[in-house]
Amino acid sequence: MKEQKFSKNELDIILTNLKYYQIFKDKYLVKKYLDIDYGNKIGKLTFESFFDTAIKYTYSNQITDITFNNWNKILNDEDVSEEELFCTILEIFVWGSVLTGNVKKAIELYKNKTLKSHIKQARFLLKSKEILPQKGKSIGELELLWSSGWTKVYSFIDNDVLIYDSRVSAFLNHTLTYEILDNEESIKTLKLLTKYLFNFKGNGNRERLVSKEFGFKNSHPNGVNGFNANLIASWIIELLKEKLNLTESSRQFERAFFMLGFDLKQI
Repeated sequence: MKEQKFSKNELDIILTNLKYYQIFKDKYLVKKYLDIDYGNKIGKLTFESFFDTAIKYTYSNQITDITFNNWNKILNDEDVSEEELFCTILEIFVWGSVLTGNVKKAIELYKNKTLKSHIKQARFLLKSKEILPQKGKSIGELELLWSSGWTKVYSFIDNDVLIYDSRVSAFLNHTLTYEILDNEESIKTLKLLTKYLFNFKGNGNRERLVSKEFGFKNSHPNGVNGFNANLIASWIIELLKEKLNLTESSRQFERAFFMLGFDLKQI
C-alpha cells in the first residue's frame, strides 16, 4: 500500500480543526506589541499591529528591490552559466551572513559543475504541494540541499518561500501552540503537523523554544527534513493569506515573524 504524503490540503484540514486561522486573526493581527527589547544596537521597539512589525523590520544587510529582482532572475534562468549562478549564491550567503559550511558546499558543487543541476531541482521541488519522501538526504541522484544558508537561496527563487530560520520558526511555533495548552485532543491533532517542524534554540537568554510536549523536532534540520519543514511553513502563510483574505505578501509575513520571533518571552 502506497504511503500517503502530507500535503497542503491535509495541512489546511489540521489548521481548520485547530481554529488556527481565527486564532491568528484575533490574537496576532491587531495586537499591539509593546517595548520589545532588541538589544543595544536597535533598542526597544513598539509595534501598532502585526504588519507594523514588517514595516519596521530591521536587518543589518537589507537589500534593494533591484538586487532582489536580479538574484531572482538569475536563480530562475535556465540558461544561466555555472559561474554567474555561483557568484549570485555567494552574494546571497554574504548578505545572509551564513556559516562557512554553506560556502564550502557551493564551491564543491561549482567545481563539480553540478550547482546548476541542484538549483534546477530546487526550483521544481519548491512548487510541490506534497512533502518529499523522508528517506535519506537525496532526491533521485542529487543530494537535496537544505540549511540556514540554502533556505535564503530558495527564498530568492520563489517569493512565496519563507526563510525558515530560528526566529521565523519560533514565532510560527508560538502561534500554533498558544491556545491549546490544556486541550489534549487539540494537541493530538497538532502533532500530525509538528512532527514535520523544528524547534530551534535561541542565542543567549532569548526564548525561541516551545514546550517539547507539542511534538516539534528538537534536532537541527537538514536535507529532506529541513526542506519539508520549509515547504510546510511557507504553505501555512499561503493558507493564512487565502483564508483571511489578506493582500500582504509572504515576504511581509516573514519579516513580521522574524521581528516577533526574536524573543518569545517578550510577546
